[in-house]
Amino acid sequence: MSRRSHSKVRHLPKELREAVDDALLRGVTYEEIVDWLKRRGHEVSRSSVGRYGKDFHKRIERLAQVREQTKAIVEEVAGRPATEMHEAANLLAVQQIFERLLDARDDIEEANIADLIRAVAQLERSAVKRERAKLAYKKAAETAAKKIGEIAEKENLSPEVLDRIKREVYGIVD
Repeated sequence: MSRRSHSKVRHLPKELREAVDDALLRGVTYEEIVDWLKRRGHEVSRSSVGRYGKDFHKRIERLAQVREQTKAIVEEVAGRPATEMHEAANLLAVQQIFERLLDARDDIEEANIADLIRAVAQLERSAVKRERAKLAYKKAAETAAKKIGEIAEKENLSPEVLDRIKREVYGIVD
């Protein structure tokens, strides 16, 4: 059985919905919001505003969680290759898209499923390109390390110096 939302607040004009959102953020009571809407010609019950408010606050909480996750990801990958940041960002985006798809079961009209599916496909294409770039980088680094080894051998560099150069420049040790 569908738990589709029939909230009258969701069907208000965008400007009124945004004003209700703002009022909820400022802590205005549901009764005050109902009275305000009635003065503008919209009969909405307190329970409808309450359901909408509960869902609105849940979405705000979810955004705060995403913000915290994003902050943690940025701190975790600081100083690492950009590909790791992109990978982490993609994972977070996919998680959010799937959460949105799960939420859509309650109000399928609210979610544009096709757009979400296209976004997932685009993220997957991005992941494939990123993996190709990582592979190309790894091959280039290995080739460069081999060339450094050949030069080091001709120049009689010690194996310790060679290993240090590889670690510093490429993060590789044979």
